[in-house]
Amino acid sequence: MNNKRLAAIDTGTNTFRLLIAEIQPGSFQNSYSIKEICSKRIMTRLGEGIHDNGFLKREAMDRSITALKEFNDIISRYHVYKISAIATSALREAENSDEFLEKVKETTGIEIEVVSGEEEAKLTAAGMLMDLTPPETALMVDIGGGSTELIFNARRKPLLIRSIDLGVVYLAGKYMINDPPLHKDLKHMEEEILQKINSTAKPFKKLFTRDTVFIGTAGTVTALAAMTQNLTKFEHNKIHNFKLTIDNVKNIFSAISRLSSNERAGQIPFEPARLDIIVPGTHILFKLMEIFGFNEIRVSNYGLREGILINLYNKEADHQGSSLKDSGKN
Repeated sequence: MNNKRLAAIDTGTNTFRLLIAEIQPGSFQNSYSIKEICSKRIMTRLGEGIHDNGFLKREAMDRSITALKEFNDIISRYHVYKISAIATSALREAENSDEFLEKVKETTGIEIEVVSGEEEAKLTAAGMLMDLTPPETALMVDIGGGSTELIFNARRKPLLIRSIDLGVVYLAGKYMINDPPLHKDLKHMEEEILQKINSTAKPFKKLFTRDTVFIGTAGTVTALAAMTQNLTKFEHNKIHNFKLTIDNVKNIFSAISRLSSNERAGQIPFEPARLDIIVPGTHILFKLMEIFGFNEIRVSNYGLREGILINLYNKEADHQGSSLKDSGKN
């Protein structure tokens, strides 16, 4: 399986991500290194409005299929051996997800697998830890467009996983309806965030030790790392493994929540499509740090895509191993 190019597609509620790479076993057990060949992400807002009536919007499906056609063109240029495409909360929830999945297969040939929130969290955790020194225990968070995944890991194994119904696209659609947002809307958003985190926090806190670290991935966390460093473009080496403090997060939220989207654009010059969702995302992260008692969070620029690739690599390695065993019997 070494040196064979694999492709992972993460069809998220807010953003579609493509990663083409070669996987190698890492220097310690159950670790991996990835040689990136091509990376692409497109904000499609597939889950936009889904909480209004439970259905994907026609325009959102069209945008998403256009993105997948672009991904398909890229994949065809790089001679990829195998593809794995995973769907998350928007397609778990939508009443018309089957229609979308069929249309994707018909127009692009890509088969998308809808996974549970727990399986999504396991894949994300595997990706997040890819090149980090494995901590003894860690609380890991993925703040997504449709949900927030929490994973407690001990020695690289997930012990507790919860998917919280707190997504940045959903919260933006519900509370960011005025520009700039009204104080009362921000207050109601905070109440919902607090209620949902507090209802999930207790079993995680029981597992914490004094050495438990907090690790985060996805667009909100990486954008905040960039904003804290006043970056004008997305730079992996400055974002990955950066440590954000709770004061960084609190100060950014206080500043951006009072601004209009035009004013906010000056804070995130590298990602204009995130101008509304950065406010609820930052609020979720601040409340997570406050409730769980963390003064800092380590930023991982890896996550679900890398986890999908690792899973695909292991499946193909197992399959090849079985094939070799079977051929040896003849």
